[in-house]
Amino acid sequence: MKLLFVHSNYPAQFRRLVPYLVNLGHEVVFLAANKEWHSPSADGILLKRYQVHRSGGSEHLHPYLRRFDNAILTGQAVYRACCELSDDDWNPDWVINHVGFGCGFYIRDAFPNARRAALFEWYYNAFGSDVDFLRSGNVEPDRQLRLRTWNAQTLLELADVDLAVTPTGWQQKQFPSQLRSQLQVIHEGIDCDLLEKLRSSDLQLPSCLDGNSHVEVLTYVSRGFEEYRGFPQAMQVFNELLRQRPALQILIAGSDVVAYGGERSDGRTWGTWAEQEFALDPERTHWLGPLQTDPYHQLLACSNVHLYLTVPFVLSWSLLEAMAAGCSIVASATAPVEEVISDGVNGILVDFFDPVAQVDAIRTLLDDRQKANELGVAAKQAARHYSAEIGLSKWASLLSSTQHLSG
Repeated sequence: MKLLFVHSNYPAQFRRLVPYLVNLGHEVVFLAANKEWHSPSADGILLKRYQVHRSGGSEHLHPYLRRFDNAILTGQAVYRACCELSDDDWNPDWVINHVGFGCGFYIRDAFPNARRAALFEWYYNAFGSDVDFLRSGNVEPDRQLRLRTWNAQTLLELADVDLAVTPTGWQQKQFPSQLRSQLQVIHEGIDCDLLEKLRSSDLQLPSCLDGNSHVEVLTYVSRGFEEYRGFPQAMQVFNELLRQRPALQILIAGSDVVAYGGERSDGRTWGTWAEQEFALDPERTHWLGPLQTDPYHQLLACSNVHLYLTVPFVLSWSLLEAMAAGCSIVASATAPVEEVISDGVNGILVDFFDPVAQVDAIRTLLDDRQKANELGVAAKQAARHYSAEIGLSKWASLLSSTQHLSG
């Protein structure tokens, strides 16, 4: 089959699916907005760029519509790039796109005979989800109305696809009840075979540990330092544990940016806040920045306890990867986490807002290595349900189906 993938970035959530489908013999074109390509093709994939012709979101528009304006411009750019493909006599059997930026708005107009699949990551809710969680249930009316308007982009695409996919049951539940049956749950998947071997491999210790294996290692991974991933609570936890445990080394991976949620009101980054508010021992607190694959795997392999905190939002790949690596995990008792971790079975769940409870849980696992190891083994087994092979085979099966797939 001829398959067209569309995303604002390459390869993003399709980093495993695209090469898998190429290996099955399908012809793949990937359309993205990346400003630079390393090469015109990658492992049998034709890379093509779409380009938005002007910036959107004018201040003269109603604030609720600025995001939609940008999405329309993106949709137009994708449409033009699709027309170029059609003019070159390349017409796909399937178009698979990521929803959220407007990429799929006009794909049906460019390729009326192609079937459409889309990855739906999020449906906004003012209450019972991420937005009100950090606000103690208080959400101002303006925010409520804006979020409801933002969902128009998602609904426009949901009405037009043959196959709708979302990664987890929690994300599926964010959609209105009457629409949930339209979404199939298929996680992007993690490389369990590789991750499960990390602790038995000959990986070197992270250089920041200076080859010292006789230390306690607490790890924390987040794309950005932000409230959504419990960064403020984590810093309180680290500050207290460093005081209590002289052998403790803390490895923090991520960037001092906000990927989700809002910035601090005082203009400081969360990393700057942490440096100014806490006297974290620089000899035992290691800010590793964003990690490439090898150093990231080193971090997982040496972890004695892994801390993961999140508001009720999209579940991070890093949690599943830590589970697959056999880490003993202390995590927040929030809905997306509770889908993969059962308290006392394959991890310890604690209140997101309670650093004291988080400290106690981490201390318990550092002191009781047998319990920590048992939880790590159970976490590894649970992560198997999110193996990439499972998700990839589901995608391949659905794309090969000749039946109507919506609903």
